[in-house]
Amino acid sequence: MNTCNLLDLKKLNHILNKYKPKLIIHLAAQSLVDETINKKKYYQNNILATKNLITTMKKHNLTNLIFSSTAAVYKYSGKILSENDTIKPKSTYAKTKLKCEKIIKDSKINSIILRFFNVCSSLKINNKIIGEFHNPETHLIPTIVYKNLLQKKFYIYGNNYKTQDGTCIRDYIHIKDICSAIDKSINYLFRNNKKFQIINIGSSSRNTNLETLQEIEKITKIKNIYTIEDRRKGDVDLLVCSNSKAKKLLNWQPKNSAIKKIIKDEILWVKHLIKNKQFRKFKNYL
Repeated sequence: MNTCNLLDLKKLNHILNKYKPKLIIHLAAQSLVDETINKKKYYQNNILATKNLITTMKKHNLTNLIFSSTAAVYKYSGKILSENDTIKPKSTYAKTKLKCEKIIKDSKINSIILRFFNVCSSLKINNKIIGEFHNPETHLIPTIVYKNLLQKKFYIYGNNYKTQDGTCIRDYIHIKDICSAIDKSINYLFRNNKKFQIINIGSSSRNTNLETLQEIEKITKIKNIYTIEDRRKGDVDLLVCSNSKAKKLLNWQPKNSAIKKIIKDEILWVKHLIKNKQFRKFKNYL
């Protein structure tokens, strides 16, 4: 297997020239939404890396690309988000993802941009459990499951949002459904040449932070230890997508994204981590 950093243009050129893949799936990015990270890293790992990939693809006449983008590119509206809604990214991460989308669109390469919502949980493949192991971990469900099982304290930020219990509403999508969406996107691209599509990939479910942690507590039967803190800058009341385009265009369904399924599969992963003495690290605000 050949690997390379997309910033290494010479090696990237060598690999694409050698293998000439019929399709490329570009998932790599500086993805932590953290404004303390040097903006140069976002530019290099997101924009420059994507530019290098597109340039090299065109050089070798490689014409099919699937790109992972983010729900964070949308302007907050308080409504269910569709692909035609107003775009207004706030974070450096989202701004660089949007720039990558433009680079891809302008390239005229046959491509699908998938705007992922809150991806989570784990996969079991050939009796092997695979999950996310960020350093540090910042996502809600991995954080709460881990701290619940180990009886550690965590924090919920804000209980004065315009929701049924005052905490944020989010749209969670199981990683297995992400894989399914990518698989169906591949089939779509091979059936339809000279196409450019932007598609939301989310479950369209609505779970508040409190509902999520209460569901975790029900499943594990372990009491959560947490406090409510002031809301964080940039957090919004509701972030949920319409996935009707994905259903219609790709014939895709979020079959694994019920919140109970997401949590149960995350518990399997966390237990695997603990058993193998792999301990998650967190930002000091989590």
